[in-house]
Formats: sequence, structure tokens, C-alpha cells
Amino acid sequence: MEEEKIFLSYHSSKVELVEHLAKYLERNGIKSWYAARDIRSGEEWDESIHSAIRNCTAVVLLFCSQADASVQVKREMSLADKYKKPVFWVRVERVEPNNLSYFLSATQWLDWMDMRDITLEKLVQDIKSVKNGGEVTQDNSSPTDDMTAFQHAKKHGNWAKGVIALDSVRDIAECAARVYFCLGNKFPDGSLVLPTGRSATQLFRAMIRIAGEYDGCPFDEAHLISDTETFGVWSGHETSRTRHINEMLIEPLQEMGKAPQKSQLHLLSGIYTDSDPVKNAQKVIRMYPPVVHAVSVSPLGEILAYEVGTYNDTEDIINDAPKIVEVGEHSKKYIDPNQPSKSIITIGMGTALSADVLLILAFDLQKAGILHRLFNGTITAGIPATILRNHPNAYVLTTRAVAKEAEIEDYVSDCKDAKEAAEWIISN
Repeated sequence: MEEEKIFLSYHSSKVELVEHLAKYLERNGIKSWYAARDIRSGEEWDESIHSAIRNCTAVVLLFCSQADASVQVKREMSLADKYKKPVFWVRVERVEPNNLSYFLSATQWLDWMDMRDITLEKLVQDIKSVKNGGEVTQDNSSPTDDMTAFQHAKKHGNWAKGVIALDSVRDIAECAARVYFCLGNKFPDGSLVLPTGRSATQLFRAMIRIAGEYDGCPFDEAHLISDTETFGVWSGHETSRTRHINEMLIEPLQEMGKAPQKSQLHLLSGIYTDSDPVKNAQKVIRMYPPVVHAVSVSPLGEILAYEVGTYNDTEDIINDAPKIVEVGEHSKKYIDPNQPSKSIITIGMGTALSADVLLILAFDLQKAGILHRLFNGTITAGIPATILRNHPNAYVLTTRAVAKEAEIEDYVSDCKDAKEAAEWIISN
């Protein structure tokens, strides 16, 4: 039997918008059908539309003044009414229905003009509710003795490869540090991407604490690159991410006689010297493919200098290689107030998604909200952190307190300490 799809009804003037909507739905597990894409050359137009509506799960109408006046759209709404298909109408202009008012329920309309991302999330939820028989199903089961939390999470659609929650930030940071060291030793020809920010400080402290367990440099011969840097400032400036990594990690390792060789360090530069810092970063990533990258998201979902609310389509950022981005008013609370530049050089979302292992760090209780959102919302460019869900080998590292606040305890692995958790990540 052919899989049921969502029929997208629209006026031809909105073809670009319907293309975007179709991509969004399909990224969230919902197949769609619309005429401009799915009617093949030589097929009867009316017959194809009739069949698509008869076999669809629901109809989504992009409502505007042209759609309200369209004879074709009215025919589609009549067919939806005939076959008793629920119609969700998404208003893309500030107009009220006239010709189509008979077909459009007041309880099934959404406004895309002011709250675009929230609208699309709600639409996905409504469609999935219809596909589940008209009710949003809730599974209140919990892991059984013969089912680990990880298996339970996978059964219930969890996107993460695993969720590690330990008692303290110190413990969970040590887990991340051990993953870096073990994978560095395992893949000496790859690169290890270091995060920046407050979570990075906790990670670097953990690295220093356990470095003595390893012979020589705990990173072995792997190459190190940072994920962001303030663009337009030199590496000695107080807001430089490179300075932070040097002071908190590299210099203490030097004092211990365990620092990586200079040839292994490729920390991002914020200034042009003899070469282009963006091209340098691109070269490093090309020569030494990223093995592991730990990223820290802001409480609102900003990541790698990608600002919340700035992007409309995941395609705008999902393939980004190293580049320079501008941060605006939204990001001010998450960057150093003394930062002299609003420009950030970033390795890009595409680079993060290409790492063999992605560690998502959520150490602070204030990040419980975005963590909850990552597991219960949809993927949207407006909240860049949600795009990390596309990574096939992503692990969330947090504390038990944050996991409880984020309501993701059912997804937590059975690991009891940092060493066991790191070994579990590496073995998977």
C-alpha cells in the first residue's frame, strides 16, 4: 500500500514557499505531495490531484488572497471536504477567508507571519496527531529490567545516540575529556575540535586533572583546532578564544611536559597576517578530518555563533564550512561584554555535523530549557541548535539535575561514572 502523504494546497505565486514547507515537513518525518513537484510530464493534472487528495492523510493550505480567489484551490478544498480530510490552513497574508470560508475551520488555522518557527512546529505536531488517529499518543512506559535506558530511548524515537547524565559537572566534564584523549590516540591523523566558552573551561580543567594518566601528550599526535574565535582581534586580547584555550589548556600541559607539538595546534586566528584565517581553517579540516567535537549551546539555542531567529531555512547553515558571521543584539548576553567586535570566525555547522563523534555539552541548569526543546521540538533553522539532531552519532552530556529539569531522564544511559561513560561512547 502506498504511504499516505500530506497534500499541500497553494496558489502558484507561492511555489517557493511550498517548496520550503515540503522540505521542513520531510526533515521532520512527514512526507508531502504538491503539484509542481509530483505531477509528472504527461499525467492528467486533475486526475493526479484528485488521487492525491483521496489518498492523503490531511491537507495543508497556504492561505493568501490569491488562494482565496483561486478556482483550482477551491476545487481542492471541495475534494478534501468530500473525502473528509482535515484541512490545516496556514495564513501567509493578513487577509480573511471569503470564497473558502465554508471549508476552513476556525480551530485549524495557523499564522505564519509573526511566529514562523513556532507555527511550523505546531503544524508538525498537529499533522502527527492526525496520523496517530486524531490523538497525540503519550507513552508513559519506562525501561524494564531487560531493556536499557538507551534501548528504551531508541524505541521511542530519541534522535541522540546516547544521553550521559552524571552526578556533577566535574564528572561529566571528565567523561568528555576522556573521549577526546581516547579518540586522539585512536585517530592520530584526525583533528579534535575544541569548544570555547564556560563549558570549555570545565572541559579543560578535567583534561588537566587526568592528563597524568597518559604517557606523553594525552592527545597523542592528533591535531587541535578551536571552533570559534573573535574576528578582528589578536590572539592576546582578553576576549580571544585562542587565548582562553592557551591559558586554560595548552600552557598547563606545557608545565606538565604533556603539551601537543606546535605542528599539532591550529587554533583559529582572528586576524589576517600572511594568510586568510578562514582558508587556513578550511585547509586544516580538509587535511585532518574532525574526529570529535564538543559543542555548547546557549540557553536559547544559539551555537557556533549562529544566532537565534536569524535564519529561515536549515539549508542556509547546515552545509556551512569555516566562515565569518555577524552576531547581533540576541547574542550580546552570551559573549564577552568587552568584545570589540561583533564578528565571529566559526568552523561552521557543516564541520560540526561531519565530526565522527559529536558531544553536546549542557552543564548548567539554565540550559535545561533548550535541552528539553531539543528532545521535544522540531528541527528549525530559527533555533540553530536543533540542527544538531541531524548528526548520526551525537551524545548529550549533562548532569542528573539538568536531565531531571529537562524531563529527559528516560533517555539517560546506565553509565555510573566518567570512565565507564567515555568507554561506552567510544565503543558505540
